Amino acid sequence: MQLIIQAPAKVNLFLKVLGRRPDGYHELATLMQPLDLADTLAVRLDAPGLSLVCDKPEISGENNLVIAAAKAYYNALGRTPAAAFELRKRIPVAAGLGGGSSDAAAALLALNALHDCALEPGRLAALAAGLGADVPFFLAGCTAWCTGIGEQVEPWPDFPLLHLLLVNPGFALSTAQVYQQFDFYWTNRPQPIKIRRPLRNAPSMDHLLANDLEEVSLREHPILGQIKQTLRKAGARGCLMSGSGPTVFGVFADAAQAGKAARSLRTKGRWWVRSCRGVRA
Repeated sequence: MQLIIQAPAKVNLFLKVLGRRPDGYHELATLMQPLDLADTLAVRLDAPGLSLVCDKPEISGENNLVIAAAKAYYNALGRTPAAAFELRKRIPVAAGLGGGSSDAAAALLALNALHDCALEPGRLAALAAGLGADVPFFLAGCTAWCTGIGEQVEPWPDFPLLHLLLVNPGFALSTAQVYQQFDFYWTNRPQPIKIRRPLRNAPSMDHLLANDLEEVSLREHPILGQIKQTLRKAGARGCLMSGSGPTVFGVFADAAQAGKAARSLRTKGRWWVRSCRGVRA
C-alpha cells in the first residue's frame, strides 16, 4: 500500500520574535502562507523498520525529519515502525522555506491516512510540535497566524493567495545560528518590538511584510539586500526575506508579472529563481 503526498513550501509574510524562553526556544508571532512549490513524498507500508531514499543524498538518513516524524508517529501508535519513504526535493534546503518541516508534516499525514486515521488531529498536532516550530503549521494546509513557538496555529483560509517570486542566492543559512545572532543584536536594541497584527482582507504590503530576522541576515549577507533591490526594480509590490533566510520573495500583482520577472532574473544566471502562488488545501 502506497500513498504519494505533496509537501508545500511556505513564506513568512510577517515574523516577529517576542523573546527567548528558558527552554531555548523563541516566542514568535508569524503569518505564513503555503505555496504551490512542493516536495513529493511517497510512503509505503513495508517490512519492520524505517528507510528513506532521497534525490538529495546529503539529507538522507536518520537525521532527516521524515524519519523523526515516523518514529514519533509509531511510538504514539504503539506499533513497530514499518514504512519506506521516497522523497523528491524541489524546495531548496536550509532556505527559510520550511522544506524539512513540511516533509515531516507530510510524513505524519501520510502515515495516519495509511493507518486509517488512527490518531486524531489533536494528537498529530502534538507530535508535530515536538518535531519543529513550523511543522504544526503545515498540518493546517492554509495561510495561518502562528504564535508560541509556532505550535499555536490559527488558520486564515480566507486570506488572499499571493503571487510570488522566490529568489535564493545559492547558499544555506542555519536557523539556529541566525537566531543566535538575532539574540545578540536584539538585546542591544534601544526600542521594544511592537507587533501590529496584519489584516486578513486586502492586505497592504507596506504594512504587512515584516521579519525581525531579516536585519540580522542582511547584515551578514549584503547580497540579500541586492536581491530585494532587484525584485523592486522588477515590479514587486513588496519584498521580504522568508523565515531565517536566505530566500527572498517579491509579491506581484498577478502571475503574468511574476512570471515576467522570473524570466528576466533567470537570464542573469546568478540565483535560483521560481515564480509561484499561495495555495490552500
